Amino acid sequence: MSLKTKRTIQVVIRYTVLIAVGIFMIYPLLWMVGATFKPNNEIFSGLNILPKKATFEGYLNAMKNYGGDINIWKAMLNTYSYVIPAVIFTIVSSTLTAYGFGRFKFFGRSVLFAILMSTLFLPQVVLNVPQYIMYNIFGWVGSKLYLPLIVPSMFATETYFVFMLIQFLRNIPKELEEAAKIDGCNEIQTLIKVIVPMLKPALVSCALFKFMWASNDFLGPLLYVNNPAKYPATIFVKLAMDSDAGFAWNRILSTSLISILPSIIIFFIAQNQFVEGISAGGVKG
Repeated sequence: MSLKTKRTIQVVIRYTVLIAVGIFMIYPLLWMVGATFKPNNEIFSGLNILPKKATFEGYLNAMKNYGGDINIWKAMLNTYSYVIPAVIFTIVSSTLTAYGFGRFKFFGRSVLFAILMSTLFLPQVVLNVPQYIMYNIFGWVGSKLYLPLIVPSMFATETYFVFMLIQFLRNIPKELEEAAKIDGCNEIQTLIKVIVPMLKPALVSCALFKFMWASNDFLGPLLYVNNPAKYPATIFVKLAMDSDAGFAWNRILSTSLISILPSIIIFFIAQNQFVEGISAGGVKG
């Protein structure tokens, strides 16, 4: 067997496996999309993606108000009214923190960095009670501005992002910063004009992660949002599963699909830089 034939066989096998795995991974999403157009009695009758009798009942019910206070569109607006600021503040604070640890030497740097990294091993569940007590003392519980969900992002609380950006910084030559200083740039100007453009793939990765985590967060809004009119999409999806009215699965699946659609769209738009940021951030220069 020739070398060319062996390579052809390897390529065919490789792509066959990838296609099979891809279909296996994407099937649940495709089934979910198809199920939103099925009547309830057809949803669990088989594994078919396409409905036998298409109906928009699920989407029509998904857009109904609950108690006259909220619907899916208001819930989506509520969600992104705190998700977008949280993403912006997380990126800014993580970048400043990573730049400080990655490029400056100061007293206690090693100890502070060790403490920062140790928070990676601290599960969020052990912080819920003390954080709730603290935010309650501050008067933030039930805040119309979602302060408990936004303010922590101003202080680089996502340690994983700081670590990722520091790893990425190690791949950026220090000579570029020295050249910027020769041109008259101070540290802040160097960060904005030199470092941040080169950190763009890593920053996009961090932003996507934070966007998805904040959008999918259920416990945070459950603890700190007590006004039904301010509920985000995650809690609204739970409201759709109303046991008193019965489980209308096409409504539940339609509500879920609408709520995750922005995350899917944003991921596909930024997927190239996302992959580049993840792969480059894991390489130590």
